[in-house]
Amino acid sequence: MRPNPVAEGGQPLVLDGEALTLDRIALNGKALEPGDYTLSPGKLTIHTLPAEPFTLDIATRCDPEANTELSGLYRSRGTYCTQCEPEGFRRITYFLDRPDVLAVYTVRIEGDRDTTPVLLSNGNLVESGEIPGTGRHFAIWHDPFPKPSYLFALVGGDLPRSTIPSPPRRDAELRSASMWSPARRTAAAGPWSR
Repeated sequence: MRPNPVAEGGQPLVLDGEALTLDRIALNGKALEPGDYTLSPGKLTIHTLPAEPFTLDIATRCDPEANTELSGLYRSRGTYCTQCEPEGFRRITYFLDRPDVLAVYTVRIEGDRDTTPVLLSNGNLVESGEIPGTGRHFAIWHDPFPKPSYLFALVGGDLPRSTIPSPPRRDAELRSASMWSPARRTAAAGPWSR
């Protein structure tokens, strides 16, 4: 993150969050103590921040199976899905969950190979593989195009798969999966997601 140069310095950082358990928080690699931040309903406030760009590492837990609001990360008919519009990303992690905040996303998804053979997110697949000795696998997706959090997408489940080869002389591939739901939503991810 980097401070807004036109904003008044010394202000706390207030992040949105709902139905989350905070596991840890670190600023530039140093764990924050409970007195360095405040958790309140719907908010995580970090009191003191550097004046220069910094790295904020937040580990949270959410419960997609208990999420019946169908906002953020939830599980429907055995498939993990996200619905982040208009403000659902705050149910995935603490974030500046506003449409004027743009971010580049790199997402690592892990799942049981048998129940979640398809792991999709926005952008380009940069790595995937097995997690030795666990029966689980992973996929890392990187979306290089800054976007608001409401456009974040993730799907994991046992879904029909199709692969569409790219045009000649292009090293790209579109992967998508779809599922029927009462809202007839379709989830897709690929190199052209914007």
